[in-house]
Amino acid sequence: MNINFFSRLVHYSLNLENKILLWTGLGHFCNHIGNYLTAALLIYLQTDIPLTHTEEGLLGSIPMLLLVILSAGVGRIGDKYPYSKKHLIWIGIIGLGIFSVLMSFAMTFTDLALATIVLGISLSTYHPVAFAFLNNMKNQDRNMGINSVFGNSGSATTPLLAMFFAVLTNWRTAFLLFAGIQLVTGLLLWIFFPNSPELHNSLMNTKNNEIKKEGELKRNVALLTFLIVLISAARAPVFRCISYFTTIVFSDAFSFTRIESSILTAIILGIGASATFLMGQVNNWRISKGASRDLRISFRINSMLLSNGVATVLLLVLALIPYTLTFLVLGVYLVLAFFFFLGAAILPTIMSEISPKDMGSAFGILFSGATLTGAIAPTVFGYLADIYNFGTSFLFLGLVALLCLVFILIFKETYKRSIQPEKN
Repeated sequence: MNINFFSRLVHYSLNLENKILLWTGLGHFCNHIGNYLTAALLIYLQTDIPLTHTEEGLLGSIPMLLLVILSAGVGRIGDKYPYSKKHLIWIGIIGLGIFSVLMSFAMTFTDLALATIVLGISLSTYHPVAFAFLNNMKNQDRNMGINSVFGNSGSATTPLLAMFFAVLTNWRTAFLLFAGIQLVTGLLLWIFFPNSPELHNSLMNTKNNEIKKEGELKRNVALLTFLIVLISAARAPVFRCISYFTTIVFSDAFSFTRIESSILTAIILGIGASATFLMGQVNNWRISKGASRDLRISFRINSMLLSNGVATVLLLVLALIPYTLTFLVLGVYLVLAFFFFLGAAILPTIMSEISPKDMGSAFGILFSGATLTGAIAPTVFGYLADIYNFGTSFLFLGLVALLCLVFILIFKETYKRSIQPEKN
């Protein structure tokens, strides 16, 4: 199949919305591969470059701190220069390929840390602009759910591919093979991603017409937006640490082999991806039948309460049960992944209802807030494991999840008040 035939096949078989969904999904897939590749290969890498759990956490924190700094600016660029969205996405994926090349030549912790700077810059170019695209289209919840599945599938696939590449060759060659995947995908996105100022204006006009029909939300918008950022910031440590540290927890705490740890991580993250897809479909089906904005937001926030409430309990259980009960811990971990990832794609759709204008900037702020806590969390998680044990690390995540639950309840009450008529 030559490249022209592939181009025609995609062009004629998908409508515009699904084309954008496909290519942003592939971008999300690659973004998550880059984000979790270090974690997937740490159990192989540390045989040549010994690392403490704290140093492992730092390698996860450095790129996230750069995301905090850059995400809002990237979102603003996407709003101001609509045609830049396509280029921001593919350039970021090319950057992920360069990061993998640098990792393959690293000899010390310092070399690894410097490479993760390139990783952080590259990761920052995706979420603010891609999510702005997806939230300006008709099937908002479906698109966000499917896009999150692409991302979570990247997280789930990475441990398996990393194990396969590392076992057949070595961890350095594995990084180079991943670099090839990223570089090729980045070039394909550059060539085929449908993006133009006219396309952007068409999507925005569709969204703006829907907003005008209902009228914009005018009360407590700033407070509600701030609460969404707080909720996202409180969810981020759990999301980041589950995705980043699961392979290491299984290898170091349960003494599974490296291959077994990789397979179990892939299964857990795969379950998370399935849960995200399921909730996206349920939300899209539930709100597509003429539901008002109030019903849409209420259903989404109740979904968040379910997701976070169950996850909070299970994280606290993980902190307390003995790790000698291996199968019980694994069972809890599997159920935790399912319920926590149910809420993975919901917050951006709520943000688009609350702050419909300048979506790139809104998502940039959302991800900056989430990324700040997500950046700090792996270092804290690793430090607590070094000083105490992984049970203490999970207790830390359970308390953060409990705080998130409080923020969700405050948001629900604040939104309820914002739609009630003011008393004279």
